[in-house]
Amino acid sequence: MKFIPLAAMIMSVALIAGADDPGIIGHPCAQAGYVECGSLPNYNSGHWFMFWCGPDYTITAYQDCDNACWFDEGHPRCY
Repeated sequence: MKFIPLAAMIMSVALIAGADDPGIIGHPCAQAGYVECGSLPNYNSGHWFMFWCGPDYTITAYQDCDNACWFDEGHPRCY
């Protein structure tokens, strides 16, 4: 698991996201070409989401999780 880059990414996204704009497509992410987990207080009721970090280091696709997102055998999963 990679906690430090994920924490840095979450902080970056959290600073940009606003209560009036819950959309996350186009927001910055830390690891281009990887699927990651994230959470924002003003998005998805604070629940985790899983997202694809595109080649330009922005979120290009995502899936909301009901409760949590974590890595299972190296792959992120929603629970």
